[in-house]
Amino acid sequence: MNKHQKISKINKIIDVINVVIPSFALDSPGEKVFLLGNEAIARGALEAGVRVVAGYPGTPSTEIVETISKMVHYYPDIYVEWSINEKVAFETAFGGQMCGLRSAVSLKHVGLNVAADPFLTASYAGAKGGFVILDADDPNCYSSQNEQDNRLFARHALCPVFEPLNVNEAKEMTKFAFDFSEKFQTIVLLRSTTRLSHSRGDVILGEIKPIKKRGAFDFNKERWTFLPVNARKYRKIMLERFHKIENAVNDIPFNNLHQIDGKEIGIIASGLPNAYVIDYLKDNKLEDEISYLKIATSYPPPKKLIEQMIIDLKRVLVIEELEPFIEDFVKIYAKEINPSLEVVGKEIVPRNGELNPQIIHSVINKFLNKNDLINNNNIKFDIMAPPRPPVLCPGCPHRATFYALKKAEKRSKSRFIYSSDIGCYTLGFYPPIETIHTCLCMGGSIGMANGISKSGETNPIFAILGDSTFFHSGIPSLANLVYNKSKVNVLVLDNLSTAMTGFQDHPGTGVRITGEKTTRILIENIGKGLGVEFIRVFDPYDLKNSINTLIEAINYSNGPTLLISRRQCSLLATRIKKKSGEKINIYKIDNEKCTGCRICTSTFGCPAFSINEEKNEIEIVESMCSGCGVCVEICPEKAIYKVE
Repeated sequence: MNKHQKISKINKIIDVINVVIPSFALDSPGEKVFLLGNEAIARGALEAGVRVVAGYPGTPSTEIVETISKMVHYYPDIYVEWSINEKVAFETAFGGQMCGLRSAVSLKHVGLNVAADPFLTASYAGAKGGFVILDADDPNCYSSQNEQDNRLFARHALCPVFEPLNVNEAKEMTKFAFDFSEKFQTIVLLRSTTRLSHSRGDVILGEIKPIKKRGAFDFNKERWTFLPVNARKYRKIMLERFHKIENAVNDIPFNNLHQIDGKEIGIIASGLPNAYVIDYLKDNKLEDEISYLKIATSYPPPKKLIEQMIIDLKRVLVIEELEPFIEDFVKIYAKEINPSLEVVGKEIVPRNGELNPQIIHSVINKFLNKNDLINNNNIKFDIMAPPRPPVLCPGCPHRATFYALKKAEKRSKSRFIYSSDIGCYTLGFYPPIETIHTCLCMGGSIGMANGISKSGETNPIFAILGDSTFFHSGIPSLANLVYNKSKVNVLVLDNLSTAMTGFQDHPGTGVRITGEKTTRILIENIGKGLGVEFIRVFDPYDLKNSINTLIEAINYSNGPTLLISRRQCSLLATRIKKKSGEKINIYKIDNEKCTGCRICTSTFGCPAFSINEEKNEIEIVESMCSGCGVCVEICPEKAIYKVE
């Protein structure tokens, strides 16, 4: 090693020393740190010695995989990836545990639908190396198309479910879930929710378990090959295993019974609502008046603890988010040991939406037949986040594409049918854009459009989906269109990232989650390989060409078309420009030319436009404008100009 190489090596060591290790990666047992719920879950996986992690970005679960990807810098033996969809992610992680490595798949609630096929069969085999599904449900549909309760899914698969109370317990329970999985050779589902995943709290760091560097495949082919002869055998093994789990959950430390002798009422709660119940009891000095059971293992529920609690009660309130899951179990157990028990649940606890402190206080007050308890007046529930209207961002290339669609629709003198997927572009449903007619699930746009095309409908049909969604589940649907010679215009809005969930990369960007460069897979090449004959790539900021391309597509009659509207997400592009110091274009309005037609606000709808009511003039809010310049093209009076 020469002098310059030595100096270079020393400088690299100094750079590493000067890097501040993020709190979620510290190897400092006992230290208290402040973490996001998803960061705490990732930390729990790290402490458990997780080796293989796969997932697909989806709010509210996204930060789990992102956090683990940052840990790889400090713990390079961990393998982490954004998979092409949740099914592939599940199978990837499951393959890791087959080799004796602790593995996890991260997904949001609807992502488990995509992974359902392998999940329900893999549950027969169970886990060898420790396998945890890091699931984030979304009560209140903050960023989802439904509120489904994945505890029901887990029951279908006979898969244990753990529900944390708070951020610190999320870390501890994740760590425990891997131990539990390995001990009982079972898959475990850790159920978080949006509120827990995106809350912050103090976390006490634990010891990081050594990460197993290499695995070895388990050649027990009967266990992993689900021919009917093996499935029948492992169904019995699964039932035997589950019976042991049913007994074990009564002794899990996260389940906690606080029983008050001689009292006739009690409360049972699971997951995050536990925190609100505990606060209520403390605030109103009722801790020694009401028996209380905190349930962490919602499936299977701790039967002995529930029976111990309810055997002498007259009334019990069950509080849980979404479905009456634990409530149904309590009613079944009560019939056996306390038939006269009044079980109160979803008749006063909302079955839809997220439970918050205000709702919990109201519910318990109603249960207790009391209106005003001691400290309720001290609790302020009137602090609300300001309303955020659902709107595409300033400069969003999707808005330009939608505008071009409406212009093409008008020129063609026909009514377009817009079948959409779920993503940023689904915001095209709202005024003034209003170019979305359907949205069911990822990949559903093309499948539904195919069905519409076979119905005798003569209007042009567009299947609208994003670039990440195309890779997720659009490819098989496109192949189906080609195979069945369907006249559908597949419009991929390619903004070169998984923008809705935070700009994650995907196969179309050519970058892995670790920042490593990889093969970039072009959507148009996939279309060509599938046999699509009409393929066009266009820049949505070029409105004239975009409109002409759309018109050309609807006039093509020999099977499906593949249209790719390609322009980087405006938020991502603006960030890159600011970071590099590149100047962002500034646009203004010449009010002498402006006639007040308001196409810019009432038709185009860019939020960077503002109406000055006093002057009755349109203005461009410079701090919001991304400098895309599309508005110059849409103004019929040429009143918008670029500031040189």
